[in-house]
Amino acid sequence: MRYLLLLLPFLLLASPFHTEEKIKQISSSVVKIFTVSVKPNYYQPWQMRSQKFSTGSGVIIKGNFILTAAHVVNNGVYLEVKKSSNPKKYISHVKWISHEADLALLEVEDADFFEDTKPLALGKMPRRQDGVAVYGYPQGGNEISITQGIISRIEQTFYVHSNFDLLTLQIDAAINPGNSGGPVFDQEGKIVGIAMQSLSSADNIGYLVPTPIIKHFLDDIKDGKYTGFPDDGLYIQGMENENLKKYYGMKKRTGVIITQVIKGSSCDGYLKKDDVLLEIDGIKVADDATIIMEGNGRVAANYLIRLHHIGDTFKATILRNQKEMKILIPLKEEVTLIPFEHEQRPKYYIFGGMVFMPLTKNYLNEWGRSWVQKAPIHFVDTIKNANFPTKSQEELVFLQSILADKENTGYDLSHAVVVKVNSKDIKTFQNLVDAFENTKEKEIKITLQGGSIIILNKAKAKEANKRLLKRYRIEQSAYLR
Repeated sequence: MRYLLLLLPFLLLASPFHTEEKIKQISSSVVKIFTVSVKPNYYQPWQMRSQKFSTGSGVIIKGNFILTAAHVVNNGVYLEVKKSSNPKKYISHVKWISHEADLALLEVEDADFFEDTKPLALGKMPRRQDGVAVYGYPQGGNEISITQGIISRIEQTFYVHSNFDLLTLQIDAAINPGNSGGPVFDQEGKIVGIAMQSLSSADNIGYLVPTPIIKHFLDDIKDGKYTGFPDDGLYIQGMENENLKKYYGMKKRTGVIITQVIKGSSCDGYLKKDDVLLEIDGIKVADDATIIMEGNGRVAANYLIRLHHIGDTFKATILRNQKEMKILIPLKEEVTLIPFEHEQRPKYYIFGGMVFMPLTKNYLNEWGRSWVQKAPIHFVDTIKNANFPTKSQEELVFLQSILADKENTGYDLSHAVVVKVNSKDIKTFQNLVDAFENTKEKEIKITLQGGSIIILNKAKAKEANKRLLKRYRIEQSAYLR
């Protein structure tokens, strides 16, 4: 009897999550995706990287679409899909994509692909400790794989693919390469999330795009265009210190101090520095910038902003000069100084062998996942503390590298930010291009952040460009989109 009691917990845990009939029904609508992709090369922006082959997973939903993760098909030049019940591969295309939410909808050229399949429906938002099953095609085999786990955490997280913070579900079921884009189901067989990423430094910690984010994406494209997720444009400070609360006249209220309102953002012109944000859409903001999420603890307050669509309004309750007021604010897209680009060739301009670019997060990723430790410190500092445009700087334009030539010898100034070209302030990348192309001066003076100066003879620099394009086999001296 003693041994039976010890074995009982194991037997309970080993019971199947889905019946054989349910597994068969679900599996027929879970597909494997084959992607050939070609990524741009941000370090050598005039060329592309070699093509890469990868696989992922997806699920058939209403409308004969396949729902998957954006990163599975990102930069895809040729896509194929396959069902578990049929070895034939079918050509597919991206119909809609949300890089922020790491989601994509695929369509298939041949309608025969959908024979003997049933579109699967989205379920409700799960709660912590709810059981789930992950279906997909992880590496290590060709057949469909099913793993079980529980929802262990629900919170706002930065998505690796986009570096955009949205709601996520954390699960303890294994998510491996190839699982990405695959559906995760509740016990009823309803989709509660799409497998997105895993924590490489730990075992069995995976992340899902949850149903509220999936529904936001599907609702967004109903009008025939994708606009994305809104952003408030606020920098804030918590108010957990009692002296701070007393100074702002908070009494028994809770909230956060607004320390910066980004120019051109949603809240620009509506909220001000030193306003105290008390509520968003009638929901109280805690002193640590969180809100209650019914049944699932607390999440970051900007979750309420992300629930909206661009063009919606939200209601902010604030304390201004110790007077409480309510303000309706229309929502816009995120405004950043250093953006994250997707499926675009990087812009560049070569003059006298000097390669100029606008800084993007894509360029920082050339240093790999540890770019925070490896990239130039002034870039890292900007993206962490001041990643917003100002009147004097709408893009961060920098000297990326120097193609060696006698005209630029001695200038070892790569990664320096460009402040001026002759007397023209450089606010945007186009400003820099115009300054070089339109100047009538014989000598061009480039002033860099920190005070360093580059002097180029315009005529000689143009001749150097011709030599260098031929020497490095570069087809064009600029790509401006």
